[in-house]
Amino acid sequence: MPANPKHLSNPGQRLLKITAGILGGFLVTILFHNALGSLLVEKGGLIITSAYSSFFLWAALLVIAFLMKNGWKVWGIYLVLIVLFATIIFLNK
Repeated sequence: MPANPKHLSNPGQRLLKITAGILGGFLVTILFHNALGSLLVEKGGLIITSAYSSFFLWAALLVIAFLMKNGWKVWGIYLVLIVLFATIIFLNK
């Protein structure tokens, strides 16, 4: 039985969600861990745990991107997070 078309997003929104989930989620994940590392004095534990937590965070951000209805809102939220984490990194140098 085919899906009901009213529940499907158009190809433009689908492309925005895919790029936000993959690229935006990756950038948010990397900048989050870098911002966390710039706040911590002892970075040894962060290096070890970020190998695992970065994958889980990226996967969660990918799923969140597909759960939202509007791809532009996802990109907006991810860009705000990217700027926030980049500002934290810049201020703690």
